[in-house]
Amino acid sequence: MLRLRPGVVVVDKREEKSGVPKILLKLGVSLRYEFLEVGDYLLPGDILIERKEVGDFLSSLLDGRLFDQASNLVKVSENPTILIEGDFSKIFARFENKAAIWGAIASLGYDFKLTLLYTPSPEETANLIAMISKRSPKREEYHLKPKRKRADIHELQLNIVASLPGVGVVRAKRLLEKLGTVRAVFSADVGQLSRLGGIPYETSLKIFKLLNTRYGVKAGEEQEKIDNFNQEDI
Repeated sequence: MLRLRPGVVVVDKREEKSGVPKILLKLGVSLRYEFLEVGDYLLPGDILIERKEVGDFLSSLLDGRLFDQASNLVKVSENPTILIEGDFSKIFARFENKAAIWGAIASLGYDFKLTLLYTPSPEETANLIAMISKRSPKREEYHLKPKRKRADIHELQLNIVASLPGVGVVRAKRLLEKLGTVRAVFSADVGQLSRLGGIPYETSLKIFKLLNTRYGVKAGEEQEKIDNFNQEDI
């Protein structure tokens, strides 16, 4: 596979008369002209595009060339693409059997695994090719993040009390219902924490010391470590 840097496009020399390469140059795309055996434009990422004006698309469908070209594209490219350019409604005006047209398009996409692109004019064809040639080969993912539900004051109060080691949501709710406020819970003595919250006495004692020990002051050997909370009491 020929590796091209972003913004570089290999153009089949027979495409010059289409006017698309001239527009690509104005868009800042670097062009390399070659005689391509298959396709009209080779882009970074091994994207090979066969450009077909609507009239050519119809005639190639009628004479059988369309599926031969599709087969060749698939054989030589990892990202084979057919770009149909022009007023698509003209195809239907010139061809009565619309089912055959849609059947052909469906076959190109599902059977041949081709990417199908549509543009209304050479100018838009150039704009599309320029954009594809400059894009990053890495897949970009876009995630829509749902708006987070704003917690009400009661939920915040519950979360604050529940964050105390050994308390949890159930005991936090019980304490708030009995004492009324977060301040009252934090000001409760050991007996109140144990009795009203249904918390084991030893755990209540550790919570009391956690809430009332002055920050930065060493409490000596008797200081309890909060990571020693008995998880069986939670």
